[in-house]
Amino acid sequence: MKFLDVLRQTKEYLEKTGMDSPAREAEIIISHCMAADRAVLYGDNPEVKNGILESIRALSKRRARREPLQYILGSVDFWGLKIKVGQGVLIPRPETELLVEEAVNLLTRISQDDENLPPPLPSAKREGWRGNILDLCTGSGCIALALAAAFPQAQVCGTDTSKVALEYAKENSVLNNIHNAEFIRGNLFEPLGKNTLFDLIISNPPYIKHDDLKNLQPEIRIWEPGKALDGGEDGLEYYRAILTKAKYHLKKNGFIMFELGIGQSEAVCHIAAQGGLRDITLKKDYAGIARILIGKSGMV
Repeated sequence: MKFLDVLRQTKEYLEKTGMDSPAREAEIIISHCMAADRAVLYGDNPEVKNGILESIRALSKRRARREPLQYILGSVDFWGLKIKVGQGVLIPRPETELLVEEAVNLLTRISQDDENLPPPLPSAKREGWRGNILDLCTGSGCIALALAAAFPQAQVCGTDTSKVALEYAKENSVLNNIHNAEFIRGNLFEPLGKNTLFDLIISNPPYIKHDDLKNLQPEIRIWEPGKALDGGEDGLEYYRAILTKAKYHLKKNGFIMFELGIGQSEAVCHIAAQGGLRDITLKKDYAGIARILIGKSGMV
């Protein structure tokens, strides 16, 4: 059977499930199984061997059960890294790449102002920044590893309560050849020493309201770990827990950064101010939604 025939059949099969982009997902599944670029497949319309056809059908059946495509493919691209994912770990989102982008911009500015570094180009200064970073609710490790890759002289630590998620994080560290990140099991700051201080604390915590979980699309509601999504009754439980103790783990003039859920910016700003942070700012995503909060340690 030729590629275009397999594509048509797969698309029609996936259409019956009611998903939004069956044609695109059929292309991705087939090109993944054939280990070929989609443009080449369209141009050559090659014969699909029986073994590969069986793999395509098997993956299509999994997708028809609304298993996330990222789980099926086994990985997702994130900030230039290949992040392995599977059932039991939250799938990295584009919004979280924006959080990493803002963190890299912030830390690059800090490194440029560091008088202890030599005077070459800003990129070289960034390479030499030796601060430390804490990623709370690290999950797959995508944030911690992206920052560790951007600042190879920094020390990055990620904490999470999920044994499964931390296994993925450690595997992703090896997969991307990153050696300056460690992952520790425990709730937020608990596995850290009381005197452990950081230049940056960053987190994409669970922020979905508990009662809203049942309304999420099947890919999320059924397959992704609920504990990594559930932010409590009002979605703010983790922000409160983090901001209550963050001041004890921030260096002088240290920063904290969060990803925010839609409509949460005002409430989290208030919690951050109560937690002793200053110079609190918000950054919007490409849809104009206040998505990132940045605050500075109250220690002057």
